[in-house]
This record gives sequence, C-alpha cells and structure tokens, in this order.
Amino acid sequence: MSFEDLVQSLRHLDGNNGLPLPRVALGAVNKDGSFHFAKAFGEESKDTMETDAVHYLASSTKIITTIAALQCVEKGLLHLDANIGLVLPQWESPQVLTGFDHNDQPIFKSSTKFITLRHLLTHSSGLAYVFMEPLLTRYAQLPTAEPRNASNGLEQKFYPFLICEPGERWHYSPGVDWAGRMVEKVTSMKLGEYMKAHIFDLVSAKDSTFHLEDREDMRSRRANLWERVGDEIRAPDTVPWADPIRDDFGGGGLWSTVSDLLKIFSGILGYKLLHEDTVKSMFEPQLKTTAGFDNQPGHSASYRNAIYNSVPVESPVNFGLGGLMNLEAVPGRRAARSLTWSGMPNIYWWIDLENGVAGAYLSQLIPTGDDQAVKLFTVFEKFVYRNVHSLKEQQPAGCRPYNHG
Repeated sequence: MSFEDLVQSLRHLDGNNGLPLPRVALGAVNKDGSFHFAKAFGEESKDTMETDAVHYLASSTKIITTIAALQCVEKGLLHLDANIGLVLPQWESPQVLTGFDHNDQPIFKSSTKFITLRHLLTHSSGLAYVFMEPLLTRYAQLPTAEPRNASNGLEQKFYPFLICEPGERWHYSPGVDWAGRMVEKVTSMKLGEYMKAHIFDLVSAKDSTFHLEDREDMRSRRANLWERVGDEIRAPDTVPWADPIRDDFGGGGLWSTVSDLLKIFSGILGYKLLHEDTVKSMFEPQLKTTAGFDNQPGHSASYRNAIYNSVPVESPVNFGLGGLMNLEAVPGRRAARSLTWSGMPNIYWWIDLENGVAGAYLSQLIPTGDDQAVKLFTVFEKFVYRNVHSLKEQQPAGCRPYNHG
C-alpha cells in the first residue's frame, strides 16, 4: 500500500463515507535538504487542499518563542538562570497558592525560590493553566477572584501566583507566554515584530504572523476548523481562539503554514537561527526531577496524546528547551533526545537533532489530543524515516550512517 493510500485509509475508517479525520497537511525535511515532503490530504468541500494553507498553531507557537528567547540569551539580553523579576518586576517575589482554609479562602506563602527563564521554557516555574490545575480551578470559582479574559493583555490572562515552588515539578503552564513578554521588554519590540526580523526573515518564512488583520492574503487561505462530535466531524458553532488579538502571546497565537514551519525547523537543524552550542543545549534534559510525568498510562487518552503525542508510553521522558524529550530512541522513528510538542487543533511536530530530521502534522480539528490524529502522525513519522534511511543508503561509502533506532 502506498503512503497516500495508507493516509486515506486512516482518514476513512472501514471504507465508509464518514471522515474520522478532516483535511491534514504533512511536512518533513532533513538537515542537508536531500529530503523534503509537503502535502495536504483531504477532499472536504470548501476547504483548501494547498500546502500554503494557513493554520492556527496554538501551543506550537512555543517552540518559536523559545528560539526568540534563546537568541536574546546569546546576545546577553537575557540569562537562563537569573531571576525573571529583574525583567518582569511583577514576578520578583512570587506567591504560592497552597490551598484553602475552612472558610474557603485561599492560603498563600512566599516562594523560597525565584523563577528563571529556564523554568519558564521548561514548564517548571510553578505556573499553571487554570483548566489543568484543580487549585486554580477552585480559585477561579471564588466570588473574589478577578475574571481572566484571554483577549486582554498578558497580565489579565493569568493569575499572578504559583501553585508550587519553581523547579519542584513539571506542570504545563503559560511560562512561555511570559518568556515572550521578556523578549519584548529587552528588545523594545512586539514579539511578532521581533520574530519577523530575527527568525522568519532569516529563513524566508513569509506566511507566519500573530495578526491576520494585517495579512488578508493569509486569512483567505485559512484551513477550515472542524470539531469531532461523537462519530461525526462538523464545523463548530464557535471558534475557541480570538481573532484579532491585541497582544502577541508567545505561548499560543501564531498563524503559519507547513512550509514555513519546515523552514524554521531547518533553521534549527542547520544552526541558522541559533549558535550550534545553543541548539545542542536545547536537546539536553533540563529537568532535575521528572515529577509531573509520572503515571502516563493513568491519564486520559486526549491528555496523553496532547502531551506525549507519538512518544511510546514506556519511553522515559524529560523536557528540553522547547519541547518534550524522549530519552530512548523510538525504533524506526526518532532518535533519543528528540523534541516534540503539539497545538490545540491537533497540530504535532518533532525535531530529531541526531538524525537531522524534523516534521509537522497540521490540522484544524478540535478537541485536542485526537487519537486518530496521533495514529496518522505516527504513520507519517515512520514514512519519513524509511525515506531518509533509503537516501542515506544511496550515499557514497564513508558518509555517516543513519541511526534508525
């Protein structure tokens, strides 16, 4: 069966007319440029089948914000292990929410540690998303809790306190949003402006922006948003993200294409965006404790797919600068210490520095962590490595062999 037939078989289960998966764009590249794949699959009416279709990246924005922050580290504008309060005064002396008293009033204590940029980039700062942390969910229900509106500025989007000490455990968080704010502070540029000048323009990525209102040509190329409801896929009643937005949120807000993402990933693999030493540090385990990654099989399928995507459940993990890291090679696929992450509308990517391979799965399907999407992402990754392996075998003797796990 060809790869194209395999993709269609996963999109149309049991040969019926239903669509278990709507339109998807797949792309992959290797470091030397000998392999490049980009293709859209789908036949939904009124949806674009072009590879320049524009997708909302959601949390897949985080890897690009990480690049921006690390560039500022290279320039001496930021420091990975300094107190972020030196740049963001509101975080100089953070408070930690420890629980609630018998009157249902929140109990706070002063943190004994300061937050660092490294904490922000690795989700170990003690920050958390309200919808993923019971303490914050309970706090948000208090009549005295100030409302948080995602369409307003960063300070109005998240609560200004922690749920544990910095470095104590991994907890998916808005830390990268604050890292993006730090880039803005030290460069006196909006995050999107900085990204354009120092990331997008360097790799000729011309279709990436926070603001579609400034790029109507991109707005006209948006892939349609779909929602899985039971066994059906249909257009949702509401869109779960704001457009337009006022601020450039580094944790989720970019619009882009599969072609632009591959250019950015190539820029990482080829050390065009960051120094070689910096890139290598991205692929080093950053967490001293992996508390927060325990009980993988106990999570819901959607949570596990969103956090771990195609990393096998038995693989030990850590976190690098920019993504989740598998500590063991995945046979036939990525090498050990590869990075990966996802975005809400079932967007997935991986970067394998050892083998010089990167790929992306772009769709606009909610809710997040779709099981069938991860199955197709896994099949695509296997397809990519088979082809890259074949190219390696065709190279002259003496070339570095491909490590396929």
